[in-house]
Amino acid sequence: MIKIEVDDKAVRRALDDLSRRLDDMTPAMHAIGQALAEGSRERILDGRDWTGAAFAPNSAATLAKKRGSKPLIDSKSLVRYRLHYEAGRDAVAVGSSAVQSAVLQFGAKRGQFGGARRKLPWGDIPARRYLPVTEDGRLDEAARSLILETIRAHLADG
Repeated sequence: MIKIEVDDKAVRRALDDLSRRLDDMTPAMHAIGQALAEGSRERILDGRDWTGAAFAPNSAATLAKKRGSKPLIDSKSLVRYRLHYEAGRDAVAVGSSAVQSAVLQFGAKRGQFGGARRKLPWGDIPARRYLPVTEDGRLDEAARSLILETIRAHLADG
């Protein structure tokens, strides 16, 4: 057997740098979190999900109780103050601290919340997926592409 050993300082530095970047992906996770949070903000304000589909319109009863016709009652507050991300060495979480965020993402059935006297909501609320996750827990293609591009850039640029 022939064994050839290459001692190239530039190659070793590049491999060491790659290993360091793989060990701590925090910068890439921050970039991913920021991009996903901003993408969700844009979609809420545009009234569309990550596939480009329009959010379900408000019902006539909802329109009678609020100003404007946008599907989200508190969209500006949710977008400005409550949509955030947390990045770590090997993961990122994107979401909202707003109580209504789960109902926004998944919808709710009439009477699903509330006590015996007051059933809330007073009507069905359709899901308006502002996060790039399908009902079965998969990423929407636009978010998947964005994440992969960000990781590739992180590994290539350093």
